[in-house]
Amino acid sequence: MSRLLFQATTFACAVFLTSQSTLAADAVPAAAAGNAALPAASMTIARDAVLPHVVSILVVREDFSGGEARLSLSGGTGTIIRADGYIATNAHVTENGQRFRVVLNDQREFPAKLIGTDAVSDLAVLKIVAPAGTVFGFASFSASVSDLKPGDTVLAMGAPWGMRDSVSAGVINNVNRLMVSLFEDEADYEQSLNDTQATARYYAWIQHDASISPGNSGGPLVDLQGRIVGVNTRGNVFGGDMAFSIPAPIARSVVDTLIAKGKVTRSDFGFGVRSLRGTGLSAGALISDVDRGSAAEKAGLKPGDLLRSLDGVAINLLEPEEIPNFRRELTERKVGSTLAMQIDRNGQNHTVGVVSIEQVDAKPREIEIPHFGLSVIEVTANVARARYLESTEGVLVQGLRTGGPAATAQPAILAGDRITAVNGKPVKTLSDFERLAGTLAEGSETGTPLTISLNRRGQSLLALITPAPKRLIPPVNPELDKAWAGWEVQPVPSTLAAQLDLAEGGFRVTRVYPTGPAMAAGIKVGDLITATGANPVKPSGLKETSALDLRVRNAERNQPFPVTIMRGIEPMTFNLTLIEQPKPAEKTERLWNDKLSITLRAITFYDRIERQLVENQQGVILERIENGGYGGLAHLREGDLLVRLGGASVADLAGFEAALAAAERSGADKLSFLVMRGAETRLLFVDAPWREVK
Repeated sequence: MSRLLFQATTFACAVFLTSQSTLAADAVPAAAAGNAALPAASMTIARDAVLPHVVSILVVREDFSGGEARLSLSGGTGTIIRADGYIATNAHVTENGQRFRVVLNDQREFPAKLIGTDAVSDLAVLKIVAPAGTVFGFASFSASVSDLKPGDTVLAMGAPWGMRDSVSAGVINNVNRLMVSLFEDEADYEQSLNDTQATARYYAWIQHDASISPGNSGGPLVDLQGRIVGVNTRGNVFGGDMAFSIPAPIARSVVDTLIAKGKVTRSDFGFGVRSLRGTGLSAGALISDVDRGSAAEKAGLKPGDLLRSLDGVAINLLEPEEIPNFRRELTERKVGSTLAMQIDRNGQNHTVGVVSIEQVDAKPREIEIPHFGLSVIEVTANVARARYLESTEGVLVQGLRTGGPAATAQPAILAGDRITAVNGKPVKTLSDFERLAGTLAEGSETGTPLTISLNRRGQSLLALITPAPKRLIPPVNPELDKAWAGWEVQPVPSTLAAQLDLAEGGFRVTRVYPTGPAMAAGIKVGDLITATGANPVKPSGLKETSALDLRVRNAERNQPFPVTIMRGIEPMTFNLTLIEQPKPAEKTERLWNDKLSITLRAITFYDRIERQLVENQQGVILERIENGGYGGLAHLREGDLLVRLGGASVADLAGFEAALAAAERSGADKLSFLVMRGAETRLLFVDAPWREVK
């Protein structure tokens, strides 16, 4: 499995999100080998207590680029934590996941479904989809890690780079770690955390040096008693001696809530705090930021206020390591609860009451509207605040498909536009737009434009868009049919001709296409073209063929086209009968198939020549394969010539659609592909898309 399949997000202190662990199960690295109190039997006991319940997770992700949803593969690790098949892993492992498959320690494979995610703690829960009554072995989180100390030996288990059943050993470095350096300002650290790293605002990690690689994310950190003491989540991009795990008690609490409710509800009071380190103050905590439009702002709280107490309890946050627990305790309060805050502002005491609202996901949901050729995101409160939008109604254009309906609308729709209505029907939410756009696009006649109301940097604009299906992709820059001689040529300017002992310059024939006019007339490779008709034709440089190309393209088809050539020392004249130029690949119509996530096109004249195909060879050529789609999972490759699908031959694009429809009607569990790849013919298989587990 390619290393590119695994997420790696760089942030403060050169730390990245990983996706699984390394080293053989019985290996003891140098750091651990030096520990005299490390009995091999303890490692074996710890390994055997947890490793049988560790699973590798294959994720089909949906990400967006250029207004299109694209499927790719990524991977991670998880641990079975209940006999009915619940699995604990990282939220960044399941992020944007559309389908999940798990491989157990005993090599059994099962589909899995997502139960819930919590980006704040970077935890998620999957459930194995198995026949009723199936019972799985499982491991449990430790109820406490208060006895963990720096120097204690731990094992990290997982699937680094997709290689399952791997164990690495190391020691605990720190049991309460933030990634804020002694050499950076605390506020700079805050600013360096992006939306996918909210964990660092609410939790401190267990730092250890057991080797962590992409693929280990979500795997267990195990002590020598066989207890799961953490969930591995991050590793160091510049060295294998720093790794970070979510403490087991936190993981246990979040995972139990996800299983019970599918989400973790948290309060948001709309303000942030920083410690007093470096301020010269000795008591309290500083209000570092106040969200625009939040309850905190409405209550009069201001950045720079010194927080003295909450609900009558004195607050003293002297060091950055104390901040995450403080923030987490606030978020765990009941939504709608009121904080009574005593603050000091310019030496005067004030009482401020702030009522919480429910915390929303930092990352908005994105969807593709294929008929419009764009992708949009919901306008959450966070999005509106970041974009300085006056309202959360409507949807925000995130990306556009090149040449698609939105990109060619009048005027063109742009990324960042906020769509507020379609054909006069208001759009308030993402669901509104998805439903409305789908209904109008499918119900409109071909070529019937729709009116889009949008807001662009304060302007209220109208645009006309003509929906079109994504399935049929028009040729790139279609041109009028042109005359064709059936040759390829190399420019020979006069300077080169002199060095080659040629009397004059011209165009040397480098290829003569079979069945083309040049071959029919008797022109051969090596001939030097010096004139067309009575007019000499000379190149202007070593790479310039336009002088001859233009004469051919502007000539009349099916009419004599005289050409003078030098073959050796003798001039010769040939009359060609030019024909219509065969379509190159870029001018050929394509077909996008959403079920398999592939793009196909017909075989061209040039394909037959370059691939040395027999004249009657049929099939379609695969041009784009999304790794996470069913075509990608079948290991199809770009450039494959598909000749058979399921039980039917594929002659052309229509034949492909007919064969796929017939395979679906058959209800088969597997879908087969017969492809020609270079000199090989391969038979490939994939689970049938219509058997997909939802």
